[in-house]
Amino acid sequence: MRTFRAGLIGCGQNGRIHTECIRQLDGMDMVAFCDVHVGNAQKLLEEFGGDYATDDAERLYADETIDAIYISTMHNTHADYCIRALEAGKHVMVEKPLAMNVEDCLRIDEAVKRSGKKVMTAFKMRYYDMLLKAKELIPEPLLVSMQMMDDKWPAGIWANDPTFGGGNVLSQGCHSADIMRFMVGKDPIDVYAAGANYYQQNAQVDNIAAIFRFDDNVVGNLIQGDCKCPPFTSKFFMQLFAENKTVTLSDRLTTLIYSEEGKETILYRGKETGILEENKAFIESLRQDAEPPINHMDGLYATLMMLQAIKSVKSGKPEPIRSLIQRDQPVLS
Repeated sequence: MRTFRAGLIGCGQNGRIHTECIRQLDGMDMVAFCDVHVGNAQKLLEEFGGDYATDDAERLYADETIDAIYISTMHNTHADYCIRALEAGKHVMVEKPLAMNVEDCLRIDEAVKRSGKKVMTAFKMRYYDMLLKAKELIPEPLLVSMQMMDDKWPAGIWANDPTFGGGNVLSQGCHSADIMRFMVGKDPIDVYAAGANYYQQNAQVDNIAAIFRFDDNVVGNLIQGDCKCPPFTSKFFMQLFAENKTVTLSDRLTTLIYSEEGKETILYRGKETGILEENKAFIESLRQDAEPPINHMDGLYATLMMLQAIKSVKSGKPEPIRSLIQRDQPVLS
């Protein structure tokens, strides 16, 4: 069995976690580490082993022995790093969000088509075992309600910066949008949202309530922000509704309650899984020369859903989603 060789750009916490996962898996070795602060790259090299540490991403792109690049950097750098890696003939695993705007997402799409290489967007929550159980129990919901409410983000962290990270609504909201679309199993048509910048000093929308309309009139409701993490429902909370059926996911989506008319209510408990599983899936897609299960189009949709929700807050009217994406590949499977 072939072992793929990978390089990492961005040697912070997420980069380290991906490297730890790869060490546990067969089929891939992390051999090169890159960070703008070369000391961070050197620390991972010393801890995990490999060939070299550098602060020059071009060294990884030019390394003909490297098959894949992991991108775990500030959000505003994702698009350029992705495109450069694809142009260099590398497959890509990129942390969420795929990019900070739709134009950059579409630039990545064009680079994928030109290069023929694969991009997997790191939406670890798709692999939460109770989320998968919920999809099994209600595969075609009529209504989906998602809530992700965090404690207030400090103004000084990079992820809350409008330029570098985009703030909570985009940065974490893309997770919410992706798992909502995954649970529905259809693409969103449009969104209407309300919210505001209530207290963050960076003037971006910090809390939002959005209604997404999907094909077949399926409805998704999203509450996203950082007013305060609610102790009862927890940071991540989701409900699915179908005729005579409901699923409630709480405790960060690890506790599931299933209720069906005429049957006894069932309680399931699971774990927060995801990063190890997404790395397994990425390696398998390379091994099978198959499309990654969470590809760049999934990243594009999740980003667009949140950007258009923010736009709707500002315009006061519904904003389109699907019509902005022109593609000839099938809807999410």
